[in-house]
Amino acid sequence: MEYKINKIHLLIIYIFAVLLYIGTIYAQTPKWVSTEVQNRVAVLEEFTDINWVYSTRGDKETSRISKMYKDQFINIKIHAVPWSYDYIYRNKEIDLSTDEGNTIENTALIYDDVQFLHEEDLAPGSINRSTEPWWQGHAKWMNTVAEIVKQSSIVNIYVKPEINFETRELTVEVEYYYTDNSPVSKNYLTVMLLQNEIICYQAGWNHNQENVINDTLYRHNHTLRKIITPGGAWGDTITNTKKGSYECRKYKVTLPDSIKDVPLDLTNLEVIAFIAENKANIYTGHKAVIEVPEDIKTDLALEDITEYYNTLKFETIHPKIKVTNNSDLPITKFNIEYTLSNNQNTQFNKDFFSKFYGKKIFDTFISKSDTYSGILNKGESVTIELPEITRADFKASAYYIAQASFSNIYSDKLFLLDTNPTNNTTKTATKIGLIDTLFSETEITFENPDTSSNNGFLPAHTVLDKSINPFFSLVQGTIGDLQQELNGAKNSKAAAVFYLDNEYFDVSFKPGYIVFGEIDCKGNPNKILSYYYAYSDYTMNGTRPKIIVEISKDWGKTWQKISEILCEETGKAEKFELRYIPTSEEYKLVQINLYDYAKENFIIRIGGVPGTYGDVLYIDEISIRNTSNESIDENTNLLCYPNPATDIIYINNNNLLDKEYEIYDMSGKLIIKDINNTNEINIGNLSTGTYSLKIKDIIFNFIKE
Repeated sequence: MEYKINKIHLLIIYIFAVLLYIGTIYAQTPKWVSTEVQNRVAVLEEFTDINWVYSTRGDKETSRISKMYKDQFINIKIHAVPWSYDYIYRNKEIDLSTDEGNTIENTALIYDDVQFLHEEDLAPGSINRSTEPWWQGHAKWMNTVAEIVKQSSIVNIYVKPEINFETRELTVEVEYYYTDNSPVSKNYLTVMLLQNEIICYQAGWNHNQENVINDTLYRHNHTLRKIITPGGAWGDTITNTKKGSYECRKYKVTLPDSIKDVPLDLTNLEVIAFIAENKANIYTGHKAVIEVPEDIKTDLALEDITEYYNTLKFETIHPKIKVTNNSDLPITKFNIEYTLSNNQNTQFNKDFFSKFYGKKIFDTFISKSDTYSGILNKGESVTIELPEITRADFKASAYYIAQASFSNIYSDKLFLLDTNPTNNTTKTATKIGLIDTLFSETEITFENPDTSSNNGFLPAHTVLDKSINPFFSLVQGTIGDLQQELNGAKNSKAAAVFYLDNEYFDVSFKPGYIVFGEIDCKGNPNKILSYYYAYSDYTMNGTRPKIIVEISKDWGKTWQKISEILCEETGKAEKFELRYIPTSEEYKLVQINLYDYAKENFIIRIGGVPGTYGDVLYIDEISIRNTSNESIDENTNLLCYPNPATDIIYINNNNLLDKEYEIYDMSGKLIIKDINNTNEINIGNLSTGTYSLKIKDIIFNFIKE
């Protein structure tokens, strides 16, 4: 009996040992990662910045590569300080950079190589850190990816993320298995958190229309927000790099609501994991999208059905928002907010605008909101009518962006997320509002546009015409990559600038406008409009730009051209790589008598129209003034009569005798050039129409009957 008991004990011990061995083997068996030899996955680290105009060309190329190689291609957008450039226009309101991203970019890019790049290199990126230096221009990415994905990888990797949406705790499990020996004893594992659907400004947005939301609003995808693994930019150390080695690592992190004031949206996250030989040579990688459980999803769709006015005159707005429930969950409550904001999402940065315009440009100056309470079932819609916005709310002439959005969505559950694409939950409408009878006289020096904007001045290039010159801007202090000091007219340090070359966009014949609020002419119709301009072609051999002046008596429905001049070159830049910076004395004065147009109130716009090519055009010191309020000298007392005229125009100013004069038609074509010998100019041979008479930099428009 004793012998049998001992034998049974031995059998139990043996079985237990076998089970323990099997359990050990099972515990070390990969759950997700393959143990078979697989090809490498191409990992592109795209170095970008919201202020770098060529970044969108990189986005366009990565979209093309992704469609071709699908799961064999991973795109990571690393926003970082953009090389050695620091534009005056840098938009610092949105910061998508990370410290780790800056470190990676500084290692990947050799700055001496990127000062003067060919166009195909201007969107840099590193593919598996497999070249020397790591970065390549976007034109080379496709070929490099094609080579990478044909090669076998010595290691396979799989990443599996899970998130607790209530606590915001992210758990990431990473499995890797070596199918061959690594040539080095230490490798590095990096796990990155990326975010999609970040909607904000992007310079050069129109190079990639696929990601454009509204004007310059741009959809940023695959954006690096955080590196989860310890070890900073280069990741967690792997010490067993021999064939057959396997490990599963787990990382946990609680995600903040935002990073650098940019919301971290839990519904648009993906996790990337890759293994590199050292800092360089990424073997392979894997990507996983964080899944959002169906039982916490909502799907509210927003439609702005507000009827906006169709002229430039500000009129009462009655905000109406249609909301549709496209989810399976009944919605019991949500907030809807409708705001008007001056923030134009232009190329200017916030610090610059605050100094240049005043803080109110970035303030939301009107906000209307409402709360829906009830039961909104699947497929049902409700229209929310918000309080109207009147002229009393709208304090001054300005651009504004109207934006409607959701917040605080509830159902039977206490915790819900709205997982719609951004363009379905937020709607924007860019408008312009001008106030009637805003001023009788005004002077726009660009030195203090905050004061000017209250008088109705607007750089209305993004509203009036979608085919406008996208590089019309206002510059104060410095201009260009090399930060040259700008000179305006009359010894000022600010001006409106029209870039005439096609380096970034084709701007040929595309106007940019400066618009004024309504001019009150009832008190005194005797008005003169004057402005200064400077222009350089710098041996580009392009056709000359024009400056046109137009008025509208129906708030922008129709425009009447009252002046058009073909600009004369006033100087050249010192070097080819520099922009032309005129001296204050080089600016030319142009004056237009408005008497024949100012018999009733109107709005006015001045447009700079590029030719085929050139360097830069400046417009400065725009003035609208009453002639009865000043002593008349030869620069303002250009009294040509009669107007309209049939045969003769008389000039009532002896100081203009013996001066050369020119007559242009409205297309800018020179018709007559002669000397004013008698203060009588014969126009009998001209065809019926409107013309410009230019004499000693004074412009007078007349009508030939």
